[in-house]
Amino acid sequence: MANSRKGSNGHFHGSDHHEHDASECRHPGGLTRNESLVWDALSESVEPLKAYEILDKLKERGVRAPMTVYRALEGLEAKGLTHKLEGLNSFVLCKHEGPHDVQVFLVCETCASVTEVEIEGVEAALRPVIRRAAFQLNTARLEARGLCFECSKPLAAAAAAMNA
Repeated sequence: MANSRKGSNGHFHGSDHHEHDASECRHPGGLTRNESLVWDALSESVEPLKAYEILDKLKERGVRAPMTVYRALEGLEAKGLTHKLEGLNSFVLCKHEGPHDVQVFLVCETCASVTEVEIEGVEAALRPVIRRAAFQLNTARLEARGLCFECSKPLAAAAAAMNA
């Protein structure tokens, strides 16, 4: 796991979408100064960040007002560069290029690691349901909750021991 990082819980997140060094992230062009600062803070984090956590990281760079962070997050989300995880009230960088109406996230209930995944056919499966409901979809965020690989290891070991 050469590019894995340790989360605040002490274990590595090899399957997490933040499996990279910050230097591997290409800084997008066309950002305001504050959007750029917020993007940098998110790209350097191994975990999703709440707005006030971003503010804490940016205070040394002159950002003092929470609204500055919220406006930058709104701008980044409008540009398709970040996602808000409603269940965690946190933000992550988007790992997919190009537009996608349906975002799917795997959220670990133990360590709060988040992995953004692409599931082929999700948007196609939703289209008829949305059409029947005469609903105009702007975006859909699906947050599946469970245990990441690292957090599920102790359970798997316990189950194996019981079956031995």
